[in-house]
Amino acid sequence: MIRTNKDLERYIFVGILCAQGIILGLIEQSFPPIFAFAPGAKLGFTNVITLLALVILPFKDCILLTFLRLTTTALISGGVSTFIYAATGAFLSLFLMKLALLAYPRLVSLIGVSILGGVSHNFGQLLVASLIAQSKYVMLYLPLLTFSGIVAGILVGFGVKYLLPYTQAITHVQKGLLKNRKGI
Repeated sequence: MIRTNKDLERYIFVGILCAQGIILGLIEQSFPPIFAFAPGAKLGFTNVITLLALVILPFKDCILLTFLRLTTTALISGGVSTFIYAATGAFLSLFLMKLALLAYPRLVSLIGVSILGGVSHNFGQLLVASLIAQSKYVMLYLPLLTFSGIVAGILVGFGVKYLLPYTQAITHVQKGLLKNRKGI
């Protein structure tokens, strides 16, 4: 398989997004809990990067981005248990958001997709917690985390709607630069 400059640029872009996601995640970990009624619930700043990637990158790159971000963050600040919880929520939400974007592109807005991601991320983490604790009562936390997932999803969705035009401008410029390089 021959690698091209286009592949290299795509991997660099994935790496940049990964670094941004890691930094946002570490910054978010330093904040006190936002939702006092739901300890452990966060706004999910890294999901801005994930949803942007879903819109502008091939899905296999989104999977790579999510895996690299989760692995690096777990190595920096967590451990195996952190990785298990985060990976379950992240990949469940990633696949469901992609499914929503593919199946209902005209019916579901980016904010709706983001809400789906926030709620499914929390559900995935609760499912793992329930399995590890061997208790179905952990799922009683679901209504609170559903509410926090909706709030976080709305905020992340608006963030992506704000950033998307800038991201599309960057990718448009990159495509123009690639064309210019071919002519040199």
